[in-house]
Amino acid sequence: MRTSEIINIIKINFLFGIIVVLVLSIITCIGYFIVYKKIIGGSKKINKRQIMIVVIFIGYICMVIGVTFLNRGIGAYRGVNLHFLSTYIEAWNSFNTRNWQFIILNILIFAPIGILLPIINKKFYNMLWTLFVGLIITVIIECLQYLTGLGIFDLDDIFNNILGTAIGYSIIMSITEMLRKKKNNRLNIFMYLFPTIVTLAIFIGIFAYYNLREFGNLSSSYNYRVNMRNAEIFTDLELNNAKAEVPIYKAPTYNRETSKEFAIDFYENLNIKLDSFEEIAYSDTSIYWIRGEPSYNIWVNYLDGSYRYSKISDLNKEKAVDVENDILIKKLEQYAIYVPANATFSSPDEGNYKWTVDMERVGDFLVNGILSCTYYNDGEIKYISNNLVTYKKVKDIEIISEVEAYEKLKTGKFKLSNLSNNVNTIFIAEVILDYMLDSKGFFQPVYLFHTLLNDEDTIIVIPAI
Repeated sequence: MRTSEIINIIKINFLFGIIVVLVLSIITCIGYFIVYKKIIGGSKKINKRQIMIVVIFIGYICMVIGVTFLNRGIGAYRGVNLHFLSTYIEAWNSFNTRNWQFIILNILIFAPIGILLPIINKKFYNMLWTLFVGLIITVIIECLQYLTGLGIFDLDDIFNNILGTAIGYSIIMSITEMLRKKKNNRLNIFMYLFPTIVTLAIFIGIFAYYNLREFGNLSSSYNYRVNMRNAEIFTDLELNNAKAEVPIYKAPTYNRETSKEFAIDFYENLNIKLDSFEEIAYSDTSIYWIRGEPSYNIWVNYLDGSYRYSKISDLNKEKAVDVENDILIKKLEQYAIYVPANATFSSPDEGNYKWTVDMERVGDFLVNGILSCTYYNDGEIKYISNNLVTYKKVKDIEIISEVEAYEKLKTGKFKLSNLSNNVNTIFIAEVILDYMLDSKGFFQPVYLFHTLLNDEDTIIVIPAI
């Protein structure tokens, strides 16, 4: 998710909160000045500062409700996740910006509760009272998300919200302590700031440790252990107990700058003018538009250098059918795309053509993936999806044996595609050593267990390193 999208969501719901604040302010004024003072004849003065803070607090809660409910479709997310810290492990495994954004936003969105409550009432100078209110609010939100189908009941969300409340409390109370200007109160300030300091230290440590690691993480790794107590596992296979050395490969990864250079070179190679060149950058991909008639766009993935190219023009023209392989390969050379001689050629449907290369090793290089294009009767290719990646060997590394991988499977160290934890039977039909791309662009070995899990075809992935 782009930062601008996050800001836009907050902006929309901030306006919603402002509207609620204005409505509550009008109701409060009518209630006090007209009903209480004029009709009832009351003389007690109200604490304007406290009323204003309470109204702001209620408006903020409305904004939180807007963020957590109003941006989702009904019935799309219902579920329960009681696996503590599983979202952190998921974020670690994939190590993409989006997952970490959600965790950090879930923390920060509750920080104002910890800030505002002690301002509203000194009773909330007691941290336990503040955290208790934060707990009540987050549990209500999680329950409503589940009941309405607008989200899942997630234990980690509750943890993150309470942590955010603690951080907000930490900040406001440390500021309060500073304003007292008492002598020797540095220890008190430090103690108030302790939750914030520890949280920052942990997050900095996570990111520092990740950057120091040689290889990246696999999104297919498990984020919680599957309950295998009642599971029965069957196989007719004789698993190999020998360890082996296999190569690790590296994809041609991009960053924002090199991705842009690639897109510009791609367009210039086709003699396309860059007058209206436009870049839309995300955390792991960028889109490069050239607006006009016709329009062009390229989506470039940073992790492996794969891309999609489209020419948006007169798409009413008919797609060309039964075009020979040699003609298409010649056309693709105009886009600086060279198809390996051993690629398997096919045409899945009219006008669409595909080349597949399955783990072809050439010296220190490995070619793998699919290249597809759409060809029209006017002799032009108007769509290319190039996932045909050439990886370079980095080093050989020792991997675990099939038996060791099987032991991990038996103990539930694998990822299920949903939150279900109900495994009754697993029949292992085949074990294959394959490769998957990790979060740093390395092509890592994995064992693929082709199974019948509860009588459904399921591939269980066990990392081989």
